[in-house]
Amino acid sequence: MILKISQQYFIITLLACTLLHGLFEINVEAQEINSTLPGNFGLPGVIDLPTAKNFPDGELVISQQIHKSLARSGISFQALPRVGVSFRYSGHGIGGQEAHGRINHDRSFDIHLSILDEKTYLPAISLGLRDFIGTGWYSSEYIVGTKSLGNLEVTAGLGFGRLAGRNQLSNPLRNFSDEFVKRQRNQSGKGGTLGTINWFQGNTSVFYGANYYLDDKISLSLEYTPDLMLRENSYLKIKSPWNFGLAYQINRYSSFAAHYLHGSQLSLTAHVKVNPSRPPFNGGRDLAPVPMRLRGNETFSKKQHNEETIRNVLAADKFLIHRLQFQGKTVELDITNTKFRSIAQAIGRASSTLQRFTSDKTQIALVTFYDGGLKVGSYRVDLQKITVEQFNPIPFDSENPSIYAIDPKPRPFQSYEKRFTWGVGPYFEHRLFNPDLPLSMEVGLEVESGFQLAPGLKLTGAIRKSILTNLTDNKRRSNSALPRVHSDWALYDLSGQSGHIKDLTVSYTKNLAPRVFARIHAGLLEPFFAGIGGEILYKHAQSPFAVGIDIHRVKKRNYDMRFSLRDYETTVGHFNFYHDVGRMFDLEINAGRYLAGDWGVTTTISRKFRNGWEVGGYATLTDVPFDTFGEGSFDKAIYVSIPIDWIISAPNQTKRRLTIRPITRDGGAHLASARKLYKQIESSQSAEFHRELGRLWK
Repeated sequence: MILKISQQYFIITLLACTLLHGLFEINVEAQEINSTLPGNFGLPGVIDLPTAKNFPDGELVISQQIHKSLARSGISFQALPRVGVSFRYSGHGIGGQEAHGRINHDRSFDIHLSILDEKTYLPAISLGLRDFIGTGWYSSEYIVGTKSLGNLEVTAGLGFGRLAGRNQLSNPLRNFSDEFVKRQRNQSGKGGTLGTINWFQGNTSVFYGANYYLDDKISLSLEYTPDLMLRENSYLKIKSPWNFGLAYQINRYSSFAAHYLHGSQLSLTAHVKVNPSRPPFNGGRDLAPVPMRLRGNETFSKKQHNEETIRNVLAADKFLIHRLQFQGKTVELDITNTKFRSIAQAIGRASSTLQRFTSDKTQIALVTFYDGGLKVGSYRVDLQKITVEQFNPIPFDSENPSIYAIDPKPRPFQSYEKRFTWGVGPYFEHRLFNPDLPLSMEVGLEVESGFQLAPGLKLTGAIRKSILTNLTDNKRRSNSALPRVHSDWALYDLSGQSGHIKDLTVSYTKNLAPRVFARIHAGLLEPFFAGIGGEILYKHAQSPFAVGIDIHRVKKRNYDMRFSLRDYETTVGHFNFYHDVGRMFDLEINAGRYLAGDWGVTTTISRKFRNGWEVGGYATLTDVPFDTFGEGSFDKAIYVSIPIDWIISAPNQTKRRLTIRPITRDGGAHLASARKLYKQIESSQSAEFHRELGRLWK
């Protein structure tokens, strides 16, 4: 007798087991490129149908499909070895009232879970959910198997929801629960939520397909899809369930495919694939660190420090030296790192220099890093123990490490940073997912400057002037029922065209105690708001946890983003929790009051790689009802941060971040200039040091 269990328990157990399996398998070491083809939905696929394969861990795939009645853009990410996720934005139809004549625009999220890997005699098995967060346009699920036979890759599976159209069969999962027999109607509300959990319910249909690899560049595809395309058949002729395709791999980053769909439609798709483990250039393009010398050997003993050489070598590595002092067996070094993004690499450079050019009696180095007068990290280095590590790497001794983070001790500080700094360069702004203007961009010139009034006290500002833009083509205006703290962005875009002040603030940062950081700032804090506020952060040097609190009193700036202000003002503040252990996922939780006066919690989860990549997302839930919030139901976004040194294979501290925010509304709206302390110190903390330990002697 088969035990009957609830549908929810069955699905949750299966998903939890797969996610946990993926967590324990996590590995960000370099991987070989596999032959997994992305489909039109961004995840591993034949054409429109999924396969059971998965991308290499960390793979990021950007997709663009287009034909007469469809424009589909997507970004997919292999978040764990067995877990792939995807976000898409699609414009459907012809002859409509939205941009490019589309009938509607739709956002959707997918997840693809690998259950079993392919074996000699067994296929790979995966399951997936399509459009499980969104309006349900593509709402469907699948269980799929894929087997490779030489150059031929065969796929077959069972589809549910939209993928259960032609030649339906009874649901085999009905043996586990009667809840699988009939599919509940999907209720999406304002979109952006999980919606009705009707996964794997109702009848099912069989689908199948194949990819054939002619060589390492060209592949042929065909598939039989049970999807009846009922939502599209008013503007798209559906003549056949068969789809055919030809794909060409241009290089290791990009591919192009042409498809003949539904017996009536030619479609073109392009994919760009990048992976943290596959940098554009192999090997570093920087001078190696100075080699260490033998210690404890009379033949090579060193009786005196060579302070001048130490300063010259550190200066060559673009360290700004604030203090270099010898006290008995210890050397204390206070520096600002202006070159290396990786704190491990920065510590390695400083340590090897001190090891080589100090006397044998100097056994310990205390290296403290400063940023704008703030002590952001401090490390104790055993100069004797690291002697053999530069050229004879050994597993890091977690019980008795040669280098470890410490809480910096109070001591006099004399800043040698430049008092006046300035720069001129281009800026880029973009707005996404407006149905009348899905992609709008602006390119302009930005001038920024800063003046150090005293250690930790700085005046900074930036002005911008638009050069090329289509932001002003946007005709939509906010219909928000909440105070319009962010949804008036279109009015700012329009009024700021003649030139505007991005920000103009005076700020003061200080170490209140060895583990306590503080910051206060006032002025034009960001494009939409001016005011005054501050934050306090507590962080133990070796702890993966940090806690903080921030509070600001702000007033809305006028639309021209100059000096005048509007009437709306409010107080915002949050209690903040951070967790970063240097592996797996990082967590940030902010609980408090937002710009529109609502109360709630923002949760950010991100995955950081050993070379500086970061992929993550956040969601904010407040006391604003979904219907009041409006389209999207609640605030959320995903983001990708790519370090420039990964691209150029040379030290550089710059990162470029792309944020994809499905909808900009007023609920859960953050003050962007708040909570800067953790971002300022995290790159110099112990978790980051251990994450990038492989760069220590590079």
